[in-house]
Amino acid sequence: MPENRVVRCSLIAAFVAILSCSVPHDIVAADPEVITNTIGMKLVEIPAGEFMMGAEEDRADTLNKFPYCDPKWLDGELPRHKVAITKPFYMGQHEVTLGEFLKFYHDANYKIEAERDGKPSWGHENGRLVESNRFRPWDPLAWKIEMDHPVIYVTWNDAVAFCEWLSKKEGQTYRLPTEAQWEYACRAGTNHRYHFGDDPEELIRFGNGPDADRKALSPNAIIASFDKNGKKTDTGTPFPFLSRRDGYPWTAPVGKFRPNAFGLYDMHGNAWEWCSDWFDENYYKNSPKDDPQGPSAGSSRVLRGGGYNDTPVRLRCARRGDVVPSYRSDHGSFRVVRVR
Repeated sequence: MPENRVVRCSLIAAFVAILSCSVPHDIVAADPEVITNTIGMKLVEIPAGEFMMGAEEDRADTLNKFPYCDPKWLDGELPRHKVAITKPFYMGQHEVTLGEFLKFYHDANYKIEAERDGKPSWGHENGRLVESNRFRPWDPLAWKIEMDHPVIYVTWNDAVAFCEWLSKKEGQTYRLPTEAQWEYACRAGTNHRYHFGDDPEELIRFGNGPDADRKALSPNAIIASFDKNGKKTDTGTPFPFLSRRDGYPWTAPVGKFRPNAFGLYDMHGNAWEWCSDWFDENYYKNSPKDDPQGPSAGSSRVLRGGGYNDTPVRLRCARRGDVVPSYRSDHGSFRVVRVR
């Protein structure tokens, strides 16, 4: 489709009605712009604005709601602080799909990092979580992945290479979102654990998470529980699956669930999404207000959003994940930002 094809649609009124939440008028555009680029990827205009970044509740409240939660998972979510996104930007309406990534893979004659370094990736085989050299974005082994599913088994470096290829192809600047841009876009003017509210059971309508379909594959799955000091109290706690089914025990096609108030899909669950930032759990203590870019150096990169097989506490807006840039798994993906 031609780059200059711009589709303007009155999304926000419908989304607000669906989400039943109050969205500040100074943050959400009344008539968001959705464009389609040369590879068929849809991008949503995200307006400039301010928001409160970080955990929206006290640490004790989070631990009370999610008693299995390791307090270490919450490190780095505080202090809550005001952030200004000073310029509007375009963000992928969906996670980058396998089909979109393969256009890059073939056009650029690219080899993913797993092919280049020969090291194993994390995934599922025969009902077990294992490391294997056999996993590929087009063949996760445990299920048949389609072209409209999020691309998986991509490292941070693979995601950056995709953005560089697309930038050169279109003469525009594409990159990974900053962590601040990601959380701002995910919250979309809201102030809850999730962009739709606080009840994890409602994830079933808005994202691909650990539902009853997932439980059917692992009915006896257990996790460890921890006290407020991080000491293990139980190593046999039943996994906190959601009570209803969404039809997708593994990854789901992008856009199958309800969007947030900005018109973005799958911001909770389906697959973790790489951000551009280095990770530092103390960064919020000294983060600048305007357009924070993250630390200047580090050993791990930030991921956001959670995956199809993660506990509900890890799917919250404030949740910060981090792994080394070369990490790849069957629930790791990304979405792009285009500079406006």
